[in-house]
Amino acid sequence: MTAGVRILEIHQAAWKRCKRFVSTFRLALPFSERRVLLMVGDVLVVNTAVLAALWLWAWIDGLAFTFDLVQARWFWFPALSGTWWCLAWLGDLYDVTVAGRRFEVTWRILLVMAEFTFGYLLIYFVSPRDTLPRLFFLFFSTLTLFGMILWRWMYIAVFAMPALSRRALIVGAGWSGRALARVLSVRDTEDYQIVGFVDDDVELEGTKVAGLPVLGGNAGLVTLVQAHQVDEVVVNVTHEMGKTLFQALLACQAAGTHVVRMPDLYEQLTRQVPVEHVNASWVLDALDGLAALGHLERAAKRLLDLGCGLVGLIGLGFLLPFVALVICLDDGGPVFYTQVRSGMGGIPFRLFKLRTMRRSAEKDGRPRWARENDGRVTRAGRILRKTRLDELPQVINILRGEMSIVGPRPERPEFIADLETQVPFYSTRLVVKPGLTGWGQIHYGYGNGVEDTLVKLQYDLYYIRHWSLWLDLYVIFKTIGVVLRCKGT
Repeated sequence: MTAGVRILEIHQAAWKRCKRFVSTFRLALPFSERRVLLMVGDVLVVNTAVLAALWLWAWIDGLAFTFDLVQARWFWFPALSGTWWCLAWLGDLYDVTVAGRRFEVTWRILLVMAEFTFGYLLIYFVSPRDTLPRLFFLFFSTLTLFGMILWRWMYIAVFAMPALSRRALIVGAGWSGRALARVLSVRDTEDYQIVGFVDDDVELEGTKVAGLPVLGGNAGLVTLVQAHQVDEVVVNVTHEMGKTLFQALLACQAAGTHVVRMPDLYEQLTRQVPVEHVNASWVLDALDGLAALGHLERAAKRLLDLGCGLVGLIGLGFLLPFVALVICLDDGGPVFYTQVRSGMGGIPFRLFKLRTMRRSAEKDGRPRWARENDGRVTRAGRILRKTRLDELPQVINILRGEMSIVGPRPERPEFIADLETQVPFYSTRLVVKPGLTGWGQIHYGYGNGVEDTLVKLQYDLYYIRHWSLWLDLYVIFKTIGVVLRCKGT
């Protein structure tokens, strides 16, 4: 009994020493560095799995595991690492907020390995013999799967330690500051710890806002940053910044503390732009990069649109006889439905769709939002909307240059006139071509009211601000998953 108590005391003392050590050791990496760490760790796991699988394959086949054997297959290392990187990126495994959730990460790794295996099966029958032997791939996929899960779980365990989470201090306890605090408080990872607010309102000092303490005023910002070991100061000031606060922020920056604006951090965490918490000058700055797109980038986007449009047109031609028959048997003709929508710059165009609603859906001429379980939708229309096949004729609009494959969804002019008065900066979505699918579609789905439109605009503005060809490819890939899961309304 005495020995057991002694062992327990030793364990408790060791744990206390460990916690004291960890509390003095801080390495709060920013998201960009964590993303690089994830990528480096992944490539080490993949290359180790390739090497181990080569050894097992050689051992099973009775071959000598020599440098020449590895050198003859050197291209397996970059090819498999590059493939993993691409699939992991498409699977959000390099999204730092996702990377901190054990169950979700495990599920995504399983999906990536399933895609890896499916791709291997597609190329196996057309590639030269022994390009990627089945036995080798079996060993490689097994080792990669378990090695990747182990590595990612280790990453989660390490970065769940308080010493490695980023400690943030929010400057401004107003509406925007509370909104950011709520976003950070509902995250199910330990990426951020909010130590509190700084605000010059003397009535707030010593109280709690959104469950967080107001620690003091702007004049004491530098002292508070040092006292609370703050890694990131989040500036949430909508009015003109005073000289005292400006000097304090410069001092924090000079001391190595990262200073970030509230909209930028909100974007990083949610992939949305908080349109209710930004001003017109911020929006203009956010859209500045759009005008700087080069001719090559614009040409690449148009080529992507044409390629996808032609593939979609072939698919439409194949499906149309069957779909037309179903529509006609269910509710009679016509098969197609056209509607005026607003395009880039607000220029109206006629959008093509497969008809999913009764012919008398708007017999009074008054436009209405489509809603979930809308009684105007036909039986055939419900299937078409669930699979989003009703949108397929819009490839015609894409080929005509009125739409893009990826962009904000086009809205009816009647709704836009009303939404511009209710949703801040709604007209910003008209600076690019509307899309068949979009950033908002894969993250939020259809909108059927002002509140949904506000959320969709936050996603649309994020897409416009961060547009790239890679982002378009990501959206297209994710859209395929949405269609296969029948996530339409």
